[in-house]
Amino acid sequence: MFRSRLLCLTVLAGVGVGLLAGCGEEKPPPRVKFGAAEPAGDKLGLQPEPGAAVALSKWPDACKLVTDAELRAFLPQSKSVEHKPVKVTILNFNPLADAAPGTTGDVPRGGCEFEFNLPGNGGDDVTNSNFTVTVTALADPALVGTKYREDKGKDGSEKGFKDLAGTWGAQDCYSVDGVLGAEVTCMQGPYEFELRGSSHAEGLVLQPGSDAKPSENLAAAAKRERLWTDKVLSQVARTVGARMS
Repeated sequence: MFRSRLLCLTVLAGVGVGLLAGCGEEKPPPRVKFGAAEPAGDKLGLQPEPGAAVALSKWPDACKLVTDAELRAFLPQSKSVEHKPVKVTILNFNPLADAAPGTTGDVPRGGCEFEFNLPGNGGDDVTNSNFTVTVTALADPALVGTKYREDKGKDGSEKGFKDLAGTWGAQDCYSVDGVLGAEVTCMQGPYEFELRGSSHAEGLVLQPGSDAKPSENLAAAAKRERLWTDKVLSQVARTVGARMS
């Protein structure tokens, strides 16, 4: 609930005439607008050998998987965008063979957190929203498919599991609701990647007032998380998946 703000009441000295300079209520920030993904980047073009994983030195920079222009296609009000690399550690997921040299270990830019500002919460320079893209496998699609199905099978028993199939543009995706929002896992050809994110922008979902019941606050938080998943992470998946096609 937005606080009322008394603007002013000016009395002209020597005349004694009260002039109302302006009284009004603080306006809420603009509502967040959502658009659709417009993938525009080049294809990554990596083609793993049959039965093999791609050397980590050849993995893509996750911070280049979504450009600022692509971000603004589905969040046109986003400002002050920052790309923060996230280190990813890759283990051998092929139970039938030892990992080839250079295919396991750390990938300094295998993931990326995209931070930015949306309407509300302190001005244009405040980052109140984010999503993270993490590449978790890059290998022969047959190997990645096996890994993905195993991951999906394990997570399928979790509360809040949702099979998204191919509705998000990638070959297959699923989500699991967590404490901090949904975690999404997708497969696209030789890639497996994960998405997560959140936003505290006031323009996303109006917060209940200070006298709200706990159930009302929980309902608002759940609505915020679901909206971010359905309207934002879905478009991130379409953008990233198109580059991996």
